[in-house]
Amino acid sequence: MSSSEEDTHVKSPDRKKIRKGRIKDVMKQIRLQSHEHGEDCFCKRLQCFKNVSAIERQRLLRHFNQLQTVNEQNNFLASMITLNLVKQRRSRKENIEECKHHDCHYSYIVKVVRDDGCHEVQVCFKAFCAIFGITKSKVQYIQTHLKLTGVAPQDKRGKHENRPKKVSDTTLNLIKEHLKSFKGRTSHYSNKKSSKIYLPEEFNIKKVYELFIEKNPDLKEILSYERYRQEFKKYNVSFGYPRSDTCSSCDKINAELNSLKKTKEKTLEIERKIHNLKIEKKLHILKASVFYDRKKKAKLRAKTDKSYVAIAMDYQKNVSLPNITTNDVYYRRQLSMYTFNIHVLATGRSYFFCYPETTSKKGSMEVMSFLHYFIVHCLDKSVKHLSIFCDSAGGQNKNYNMIKFAYFLTHESKLLDSVSFTFPVRGHSYMECDKNFGVVKLKTRMELPNDFYNLLISARSKPEPLIVVNVEQQPEIVRNWVDFLSNGNYKKTAPFKIQEIREFKTSSDKGSIQYRPNYNGLFYNSIITQKNKKNQLVMPKCQENEFYMPPSAYQEPLAITKEKYSDLQVLKEFCSHQAKSYFNSLPH
Repeated sequence: MSSSEEDTHVKSPDRKKIRKGRIKDVMKQIRLQSHEHGEDCFCKRLQCFKNVSAIERQRLLRHFNQLQTVNEQNNFLASMITLNLVKQRRSRKENIEECKHHDCHYSYIVKVVRDDGCHEVQVCFKAFCAIFGITKSKVQYIQTHLKLTGVAPQDKRGKHENRPKKVSDTTLNLIKEHLKSFKGRTSHYSNKKSSKIYLPEEFNIKKVYELFIEKNPDLKEILSYERYRQEFKKYNVSFGYPRSDTCSSCDKINAELNSLKKTKEKTLEIERKIHNLKIEKKLHILKASVFYDRKKKAKLRAKTDKSYVAIAMDYQKNVSLPNITTNDVYYRRQLSMYTFNIHVLATGRSYFFCYPETTSKKGSMEVMSFLHYFIVHCLDKSVKHLSIFCDSAGGQNKNYNMIKFAYFLTHESKLLDSVSFTFPVRGHSYMECDKNFGVVKLKTRMELPNDFYNLLISARSKPEPLIVVNVEQQPEIVRNWVDFLSNGNYKKTAPFKIQEIREFKTSSDKGSIQYRPNYNGLFYNSIITQKNKKNQLVMPKCQENEFYMPPSAYQEPLAITKEKYSDLQVLKEFCSHQAKSYFNSLPH
């Protein structure tokens, strides 16, 4: 990835287009905030347009248009209307009973800000309407409410109880149960932090509504799409693949900036806070860009130094099988396919370790196994230094097992002279692996794992096709490194806080782990080997260039849940005969 692409990702990450709402809601807001000045009243007694300058009139109208609701505008206008008792009545008719006397009369003011403070300027009725761009009936409506109730009128549209087409509670419960029946995905990055369910990318509210009507045809005349959409928005359901690895620091700073910018009063303290937040955000972005700079330098070094290799590695999102075009897929659990990618930065060569959930899991043991296989079978023997760039997933990459494994590579197996790990700032972890995942067209029809393997092989042609390692056919690749490295030769727990580090490395000429909590500065040294020799596991000495390997992690396939097996038995009816026999053979 070029530096320009890296900078673009860091500075302006892709965002979903902001939804402004339905057209009728937008038009209602436009009508509310599009009042325009009226004509001059040419008032000789009060001289309204002379006492209130053009700039002051513009400021009043701008403030009036910025009010968000009808109630706010009514309250604002009512605060400038004064109700006065009639002091003198002069009847023009002889019969007083036939006269229609006014109960009261009204005076109007506008509040303008001038050099020495806020002033109340009296204006006439016509000027009052012209300044705020309102009609005569609007003012009379407010006057009537002031006279009868003493307060401004409140908007009661949509608050009545006469609703003959109201959706019943039974129908609402059916909608809720229908949404619960979908077997969506949780977030790949934060599935333990969010209960939000994600439906496939090709889905939308219209499609969900059609599926609901298909199950409940009697409700077609009662429940409109618009009403269904309003109810759907109440639930924690979304579409597309979840990307919740956004930077929490950036989100927090942006939220604070937006709230401060929307404040009406711009005081010196608020301006100072905005300035400090912008500086904080800039420093944070610069710190995050260091990871991409290090990766770029490692890539350039790997092109010239044959003894040095830099890689990026990451797990792809789970792929569900069978991937077929039938509505029953959305209501059923499917078989998950796991994919681990190792991308060589210098050459662009990319290795995909693929397997179904019945073969292995997605933990640190699998990452160590694939990494060891890559070092032994894919790296040239002349390579002695390895730099690894990966995200900070605690259960896979950034843990004590991985630190012990790096030490094992340089001190016990002596496959490498040095190994280093570099972790990005959370939310700024876009790497070449993500680009490799993006070229795979996951909407292709797939029934069996072999279909997925073939899709990966044909997904890319330049600089070379993706190299697919079928772990299902070679289950011995996954070895029990966790128990093997817990043999008493290492300390039980890490002597430092692993989640706080940005880099760590180990080399054969030093008996300690070097780490640092930032990208610059001195490395700290820490010994992870056990000093007490009594608890260490004693093994016979190996000959030169030999070392012990852990046993296979799983002796038999892993069982899936009974519920998933039952759902797969339903889905297999839409697949080929070969797929049916495969799903029948799954352990459960």
